[in-house]
Amino acid sequence: MEIALGQLRALRASLKTPIDAHGVLISPMSSRHIPQDVLLAIFSSCLPSEHNAVIDPTEAPLLLGRICRHRRDTTYSTPMLWSSIHIPVLDLRAPPPLRRRLEGIVQAWLERSATCPLSVSFFDDNHYDESAPNPENHSIILQLLPISRRLRHRTLVGNTELLRPFLRLGPENTTSLFLFEDDEDHPLSTNALQLATLEDVTLQMSSATDPLTLPLRWSQLTQLRLESFPA
Repeated sequence: MEIALGQLRALRASLKTPIDAHGVLISPMSSRHIPQDVLLAIFSSCLPSEHNAVIDPTEAPLLLGRICRHRRDTTYSTPMLWSSIHIPVLDLRAPPPLRRRLEGIVQAWLERSATCPLSVSFFDDNHYDESAPNPENHSIILQLLPISRRLRHRTLVGNTELLRPFLRLGPENTTSLFLFEDDEDHPLSTNALQLATLEDVTLQMSSATDPLTLPLRWSQLTQLRLESFPA
């Protein structure tokens, strides 16, 4: 028994040595000794590459600010870490405290992005009937309007009536766009399709539409995806 215990202690010691060595490198205190440009490169590599950053405290960039004060200060003062966001839109009929909490998170995120170009994805699969509040007054849409000129990539999925105030602006620097038409009474915004810089377009339509009638700037498109489904 003593021999077996001795062997296990020796094995633990052999494993503990490299673990302790690497633990020093990843400890919060060690980040103070990492050059700022290296630390920012590490933080940037933690961001998702296949989609916009999500509002999740277990993922970057929010996670990076939960380790220690130094990393939190670095994270919150680096606009490029906040240059993308996916917004999970709540139903307009959701409890006010829940909606206000999401609004506060989005507002803080947008402020941290400073003047950086933004990539925003906005998904709303709610169907609003006549008893629902006016979709055009959705607080998230109203939050995005003032920073619309900073939007380089935007993915907008939802009721066209909900998105109409935002699409009406037609940001000049938008290069990609995803639009969803959920019924024939709310057609796709023609202003959005005529943006001078638009190169990548995805359209999902519930009505039968001849693609050639869409008011797109065909000569500048590099990608076009069209999907039609029954209403």
